[in-house]
Amino acid sequence: MPADADKVLREIVTNGLRPPVALVLYDAKDIERASFYPFAGFSPEYQAIDWAVEREVDVWPIDLPARNYLAKQSAKPPPTLFATADPPVEEPSVLPGKTSKQLRNQLRRDPLSLMAELAGYKDSEAWWDATLERGHKDSLAVFEALLAMISELRETFPSASDDENQRREAFMRTEIRKAMKTGAERIAIIVGAWHGPAVSDPLLYKAATDKNILKGLPKVKIAAAWVPWSYPRLARAGGYGAGVASPNWYQLIHDFPDNATERWMATAAKLLREEGFDASPAMATEGVSLAKTLATLRDHEQPGIHELEQALLGTLAAGRPERLAVIHKKLTIGTTVGFVPPDVTTVPLLQDLNRELKSTRMAKLWETAGEQYLKVTKTNPRGGIDLRTNNDLRKSHLLHRLNLLEIFWGKLQPSGPDSISSFKETWLLEWQPEYSLYLIERASYGNTVAIAAGRYASEKAADLRTVRPLAQLTLDCLRANLPDVVPDLMALLRNRAAETTDIASLLAALPSLVQTSRYGDSRKTDTTALLLVIDELLPRLAAGLPAAATNIDDEQADELLKHLAAANYALAQLDNEQHTDVWTGGLRRTTAAGGVHPLIDGHAVRLLYDHEMLDDEEAARRFSRALSAANGAHAVAQWLSGFLHGSGQLLFHYPPLWGLVNDWVANLAWEDFENILPLLRRTFADFSQFDRKRLLTLAREEVGERKKDISVTAEKATPFAMRIPSEVGAAAGAKEVEVPGNEPSATVSGEALVKALLEWIG
Repeated sequence: MPADADKVLREIVTNGLRPPVALVLYDAKDIERASFYPFAGFSPEYQAIDWAVEREVDVWPIDLPARNYLAKQSAKPPPTLFATADPPVEEPSVLPGKTSKQLRNQLRRDPLSLMAELAGYKDSEAWWDATLERGHKDSLAVFEALLAMISELRETFPSASDDENQRREAFMRTEIRKAMKTGAERIAIIVGAWHGPAVSDPLLYKAATDKNILKGLPKVKIAAAWVPWSYPRLARAGGYGAGVASPNWYQLIHDFPDNATERWMATAAKLLREEGFDASPAMATEGVSLAKTLATLRDHEQPGIHELEQALLGTLAAGRPERLAVIHKKLTIGTTVGFVPPDVTTVPLLQDLNRELKSTRMAKLWETAGEQYLKVTKTNPRGGIDLRTNNDLRKSHLLHRLNLLEIFWGKLQPSGPDSISSFKETWLLEWQPEYSLYLIERASYGNTVAIAAGRYASEKAADLRTVRPLAQLTLDCLRANLPDVVPDLMALLRNRAAETTDIASLLAALPSLVQTSRYGDSRKTDTTALLLVIDELLPRLAAGLPAAATNIDDEQADELLKHLAAANYALAQLDNEQHTDVWTGGLRRTTAAGGVHPLIDGHAVRLLYDHEMLDDEEAARRFSRALSAANGAHAVAQWLSGFLHGSGQLLFHYPPLWGLVNDWVANLAWEDFENILPLLRRTFADFSQFDRKRLLTLAREEVGERKKDISVTAEKATPFAMRIPSEVGAAAGAKEVEVPGNEPSATVSGEALVKALLEWIG
């Protein structure tokens, strides 16, 4: 532990903390420079502190102070102690296929991994577990052997101990020398195994040399806080490099050393039964016997987690890896989360959050690992809150405020385009230990969650230069019930809208603006200023839409189409005649302009038809003109895709349009049909399943009408040729025939061919 943790170290066993917890040391002026030091109940450091405090024995942290290594630590990479470039030292290769540099890097990353590899283990933790954790009778002899191994490794690979390591060990020796001068009868040193040979006898090293190594190190002012931690975060899979792969198993070994195997297997059976699987006590007994047999075959005194999981897979899990995965997550790693009393970390913002969590009855959820829906019940597994009730509304406000502070504990689940007017919200919660650190960082913005969220949002808004994210931020502040912030954001939004000349970006922002303005209707919030923004913005959009749709490529047209459809839907929610007149005027000018991308032109015509600005005959006339062969197959397909975007109901509500589409497809050259088929399939794939079935029925009726003509043509043996995909021919029952003077071909009935083509298209 860093030496500057001395003032708070004893708090872990004296102030009501419950492991796993972590001590976070951070630069008081830059919270991004921080380092976590997790403790579990089985951690050697925790056990040493607990033992020392109980017996009134001094306990000292002796590692290099955080004030020194955080001074040079970057805010982005993981904590490091001024690592330097690898020195060009040639060292012997121990394992075949590895260079000396690879070995050196391996030793720096995980010193014991080489020993594990030589002993035949897949990783150092498995080797350590088998060597040290399984209750060897002569533990002191094991430690002596371990020190000898590390000494040999350090002598063989001296460059594996880099400058960072040298600084740390020099400081450790300096602190141990100080302890020796106090007249202490015994000194116990707890360090990582790699450091053991360097600190076991500090008198072998010159104090002046160590002092010189530590000379001139930079410093920063350090602050400290305790935060809850979790077993998933302790596991290596959680990203903590010095963690362990099976923290819950190690806790079980520590708490119940004599019967950990039996307890683990019995608990596994219970968990499987809770999941609905067959897991009897007899099967658990067989699992214990198999685990012990595996341990004996591998020359271990007791089963480890590998033997236990393999035995479980062959018994209780019935050979099903997914059942083993459940046990691995819940029992091997575990879901335990530590506890830090509210009065230990004295940041006012954190205190206010604890009060809010308690009053909204969400305190138990705040430090619970894993995903969970808010207010979940047996009949409603996704839960949900009702914003018409005061406490549920306060829950919503708190979760939105935390999101504004970029503490994404709760994620609002989508519930359809009309969710803005709904009084229901569904939240998926997932707590992370670093959220407590983020609260410490945000504490400078205010002493309450509401004040801090408002100030943080205002600061963020000042850096936003486009309308769309600013509109979304305004909506988030409305949802968080921050009325003091919203007027300033709306004024800023109005200014940004006036400054923006990019029609596409304004079009993309319009749905958020409309949604935010409607929020006032459903939550009784004054959004008059926002409606003025829409009033000012819409004429500019309508005037600039034709130019924005001209001379653009297909990718830009696809993006513009999405914004156009979303904006039209959003404006419809406002039900404002003046807005509708301005909007449809812009659509008319777009369809009348030359050079507009056919995808946008087609959709603009469709929107005018939906707004009843075009009657059936005029729509059919424009449809027929757009489908002219002179326009080119690809351009026609683009226009058709834009016109039919989102729904194909118009085709069977107004049959002449279906006839136009059908005839156009029927008259396409096969090469053109192959080229535009992906676009047509994508267009029709967006329709509902009901719409697709209706259209397929129309196509089959068309086949029935033409069946006799196809049969007569075949009977008269009138020759015609068509290239079709092999899978279509096979589906239609094509039969190969020999034609004198020509290549072999195939015959197929016209009805079967059309049906096969329709199925192939989609």
